[in-house]
Amino acid sequence: MTIHTDSASDERSRTAPDLDAPWTYAATAAQRLSLPDGIEQRLMYPDHRQRISVQFERDDGTLGVCDGYRVRHDGVRGPYVGPHRYTDALTGDDCAGLAAATTVSAALAGIPFGGAAGGVAVDPTALSRDERVRLTKSYAAAVAGVGPHSDVLVPDIGTDERTMAQFADAVVDRVDGPHDATVAGKPPALGGFREISRADGRSVASVTQDVLETDHDRPLSGATIAVYGTGHRGATAARLLEFRGGTVVAMCSDRAGLTAPDETGLDTDLAPSYLQRPATLAEYDDGTIVGTRDVLERNVDVLVLAAPATTVTAANADTVRADVVVEGATGSVTPGGQRALEDRGIAVVPDVLATVGTMVAARLEWVRTAGRDRLSEARVANEFGYALTDAVDDVRDRRQRCDLSWREAAYSVGLSRVAAAHEVVR
Repeated sequence: MTIHTDSASDERSRTAPDLDAPWTYAATAAQRLSLPDGIEQRLMYPDHRQRISVQFERDDGTLGVCDGYRVRHDGVRGPYVGPHRYTDALTGDDCAGLAAATTVSAALAGIPFGGAAGGVAVDPTALSRDERVRLTKSYAAAVAGVGPHSDVLVPDIGTDERTMAQFADAVVDRVDGPHDATVAGKPPALGGFREISRADGRSVASVTQDVLETDHDRPLSGATIAVYGTGHRGATAARLLEFRGGTVVAMCSDRAGLTAPDETGLDTDLAPSYLQRPATLAEYDDGTIVGTRDVLERNVDVLVLAAPATTVTAANADTVRADVVVEGATGSVTPGGQRALEDRGIAVVPDVLATVGTMVAARLEWVRTAGRDRLSEARVANEFGYALTDAVDDVRDRRQRCDLSWREAAYSVGLSRVAAAHEVVR
């Protein structure tokens, strides 16, 4: 094992995600679209915000108390749907930004849902399994307005399919209709799809390949890729990109990175697990230990930002040497970072497009669980793929016709669809 260190590369570059950014992008798009004042103002504020006290019993018998949130941005196109996360720094404003981004992403996906987001301000790694269950059920008992035809939760940072199953079980006596349809991302044993849990990473990989091959005339089989973030989303995207022919030459967690020569790349089945356990990195024989900045600055065809953190800002955008940056997590590129990358001719694929598959998958699972259609796994896979292709094509068409960036085009398409729905119901 080769270890490369220096003061710059070992310094952490990650900060809390810039979840105010969606409001900036939405406001800019609304002005560009020349929306009526009433609709523009409507899109700039959430429909509903909740802040609740989540009380749960700890294993030692003491009482734990955390802040919980659920923010619903816009429901004109249908029931709300959106992420439910557990992270210690979560705020109501964070949830509002996520909800706005989810509204745009759902519209890009072409599904009849609006955007929402919420969760609990807690460090899930500090909780035992039983404490997590009690926390989830306490949140479910306190949050208002959820249900299969009103607001559907999707797993996100710090939550998983078990969390969704526990939430659904906790609201069985409180909601109208099938309680299991109150959540998506459930275990297959409860009606979830096997591929749903990997929908976000699959979406990032598919959109990356589409943009690289169609818009940059570069086959994935000859492309080098760096993945910043080795959580579930980043690891899944890395494996799929490698499986489809790409070479992942750099990956990092929030504490350390690994790089490998362009000719060989990293083993994407092994590297993420080593990076999640830094004490074991010295045992990884097919790469070089580096700092997180080395991964961000690696000369590659594609840089995938899959960490829930602000990664590229105006201050460090000049160090990025990728031709394409794919924002696989909301808030990983600041508006200033976006402008700096574009000034250098670097394409930035925004989170609302890169992760659009999460909304597609949630809709497909909801359709089956709510009894609307009996979808087979094969049909789900086909419809998922077609929906991703359609979303990218729609944004690409707007981008080319109107000479916009990927982000400008994505927000333009998404908000125009939401605005059109408001026009109909006014």
